[in-house]
Amino acid sequence: MSTLTGPAGVVAASLTAFKPDLSIDTERTLAHAKWLLANGCDGVLIFGTTGEANSLSVAERLEVIEAIGKSDLPKDKLMIGTGCCAIPDTVALSKAALAAGVVRLLMLPPFYYKNQSEDGLYAAFATAIDRINDPRMNIFLYHFPQMSGVPIPDAVTAKLIKNYPGIVVGMKDSSGDFEHMKKMLTEHPGFELYSGTEKYLLDVLRLGSPGTISATVNVTCAQAAKVYANWKSDQADALQAEMTAQRVAMESAPAASAMKEMIARQTGDAAWRPVRPPFVAISDERYAALEEKLAQTQFRFPGTQAKAAE
Repeated sequence: MSTLTGPAGVVAASLTAFKPDLSIDTERTLAHAKWLLANGCDGVLIFGTTGEANSLSVAERLEVIEAIGKSDLPKDKLMIGTGCCAIPDTVALSKAALAAGVVRLLMLPPFYYKNQSEDGLYAAFATAIDRINDPRMNIFLYHFPQMSGVPIPDAVTAKLIKNYPGIVVGMKDSSGDFEHMKKMLTEHPGFELYSGTEKYLLDVLRLGSPGTISATVNVTCAQAAKVYANWKSDQADALQAEMTAQRVAMESAPAASAMKEMIARQTGDAAWRPVRPPFVAISDERYAALEEKLAQTQFRFPGTQAKAAE
């Protein structure tokens, strides 16, 4: 791989906004993606874990993807999560993303059946890729064993890289295991592994990573942008330490509901509060505790949150 396919730097695993009836608020969701790009993010992932993707139906996701295609969002800065348990669902979402002009696809392993063989996991990815059958696509594997319950074995990653050159190009590694990130980056030069937490942004950049795809940069994007802009400077370690403290504080609360509450309070836009079950709204007590922790990190909410058109 000679050129970077994904956006280098800071990529937000973006939130999905809901209406009071818990249907997707597409206008607010896309407005938020634009706001992220205007406030320090180099890219945006739609339909990751923080975007509550696995609480959404395929039909709902297809509607949003169609809206993305018709929007003025820069498609070269977007990635869409398309990995599902059922191969036909993965194929349908991936083809829709490609038709909308988004070529970067984030794929979970099939995550319902546990303890499957490496051959089975490889076959699930390979079958989906073969059925999508589009040379434009750039597949990023989504390694998040704590949430999915299904790790992507290193041997499966290596085989996919070998057999699908220029197609399987990277990974979002949300394992929190820096040694695993280091191993992947060292053993597969040019493999576009993004750290799933901004805590390791500086560390992975120094190993050749393009950056981070993180949930909490929905609100820490300004600080993350400072780290990326200065990662080769003498300020890098100090800036990273400040951002790490903010991330650690954020980890004390449920990510999606905490950040939605923060956006609602900072902007006065209460429409940001709904989360879809099984997620629940953050309690006032827990949010107050989060605010107290963030106050010790010099955290500042970035910019002015975009709202959907009335």
